[in-house]
Amino acid sequence: MSKNPEIVPARNKDDGDSHGHDHGHGHSHDHRPPTEKFHAAVATSLSGPARDVGTVGDGTSTVAAATTDTLDPKQPPSKQRRIVDRTQASGEQALEMPPIGDTTPPKISVSLQDLNTQPPEKPHFLVKQDGSIEMHGDPEKLNAKDIKVQIERAEGQIYPSDQQKKAADELVTYLSQRLKGQNPELARTGVEVNDRDAVVSPETRQREQMRQPAQNAGMTPETQQNVGNMNRFRGGGSGEMPVRNTNDYYPERSVPRQANESDQQAQLKEAVAGLWNADRAKPYETVRKHPDGDHRVGRYGFSGRQIHNWLAGLDLGDPPDPAKIEELIKQGKLPKGFNVESLKKLQAMADKMGKGEAPSADDMKLLPKEMQETMATDMVNQYKQLFPDNPGAAAAAMMSGKPATELTQQDVSSPTFKQLEEAGKRLYDMAGVRQQSTNENDTMRWDGQGRMSIGDGRWLNAPAAQALEAAKADARAHGIDIRINSAGRTYEEQASLFARRGTPGVSRIVARPGTSNHEDGMAIDVANWQAAKPFLQKYGFVHGDGNGPIRGDLVHFKFVGNRNSNTRYA
Repeated sequence: MSKNPEIVPARNKDDGDSHGHDHGHGHSHDHRPPTEKFHAAVATSLSGPARDVGTVGDGTSTVAAATTDTLDPKQPPSKQRRIVDRTQASGEQALEMPPIGDTTPPKISVSLQDLNTQPPEKPHFLVKQDGSIEMHGDPEKLNAKDIKVQIERAEGQIYPSDQQKKAADELVTYLSQRLKGQNPELARTGVEVNDRDAVVSPETRQREQMRQPAQNAGMTPETQQNVGNMNRFRGGGSGEMPVRNTNDYYPERSVPRQANESDQQAQLKEAVAGLWNADRAKPYETVRKHPDGDHRVGRYGFSGRQIHNWLAGLDLGDPPDPAKIEELIKQGKLPKGFNVESLKKLQAMADKMGKGEAPSADDMKLLPKEMQETMATDMVNQYKQLFPDNPGAAAAAMMSGKPATELTQQDVSSPTFKQLEEAGKRLYDMAGVRQQSTNENDTMRWDGQGRMSIGDGRWLNAPAAQALEAAKADARAHGIDIRINSAGRTYEEQASLFARRGTPGVSRIVARPGTSNHEDGMAIDVANWQAAKPFLQKYGFVHGDGNGPIRGDLVHFKFVGNRNSNTRYA
């Protein structure tokens, strides 16, 4: 693992013009892309990225010395030397006070500063880059029910500095102890801390017995960490980092891709692996208790129900047919040496997991890593059928621990599912960047909404953006500059373009908002399309919408990937 984040705001390199063309092929739901990283110093540590101290803007360090005064929970915030009181300058009255008589127990919310929100949100406390703490509203005088702690960040910064992490831990510990000293119920149950961006260390959470908000109740601490890491991409402005740094979001995969494993299947598997966030030292041997009460195992967090369902899908017969088992061994579905007795032991292990009992190390030998990869490929195919246009939802569905046939509308509507869905989509996109990258020094860029950027404020989904960068570099080596007219669009941008269709600079052929490939971030319009075409096709773009060039819209190219492109995720 590298020790420096090497994260800076994105540079604009594309000098194409800005008018847009489009077509009406696509699907009809809202395609606006949703808007980072468990980086452990050791496999068992959950304290966050070791390289959280970043360079921003001009590449200077984001850290400096801060006061070493401790926070005394016996004294209110206004009496703490460590806290700089800015309440008068900030206008404390701008912060909300709860209704008189509100007996709701106070909670704490921690998040990175959202640079997209205007006017900026007013927190009670702001943790500066150097670890100093400012108070912009005294939560005790305001009787605040949601004490907001905000972490200052610069454009493109997604990792808090070491000083900020230390100060955030100290501040949240102080606030928690202060609240527990004032409220017997909180002293008994612990203070709820909503740490959306995974700033507070798990050690602090555990030591102070902090409670998770309801929307996190269905996630293990490891999953919460990576969901928080993905959330950090939102609201931080545009930035970039070396593709090699994305390795830290995924447990290592030490089994080669299977012969029939498509790019999209591999991406979806990585999204699940990133959400589960298996142990770094031995991901395939991970055994973890889930908040639902059962145990989950392996690189992908299989539940006992999922294992049972996969085995049933092999159709081995009752009693199991040894000849069928041998055939599946030849096909690579089952490991060598697997037999009827192995099947019974694996079924017994799955039963034990469902009852909340942890499998032993000997039990885990029944699931060798090659078999886990086969199982994961089969499973993601089932979840993908439920969500053919939404890889984030497919990854979240697998994280439920339920077989695809048992998922309910209540499952997919839950707050936990929605968080997993958004983080899963980010991990899916990032996995696409990793696939397209051919050099460890390749750069991953994102825009202010966390979408992959291709310059001049335009964006694409991660796989398409990385493929376009490769095509542009290849074309430049041959003396050709690929000039992009238009790329990804929001629903609102598509609606505006549709309203202006046929006017000067805008094609008459424009898709209705909600139906355009551009809204998926999978399409580009290219000014010099004839010269660019062979390079774009080399890196996974097709001319048109996949059914040939579009008459009247010859500038349009859609990204489908370099192989197995018959998936709807392309």
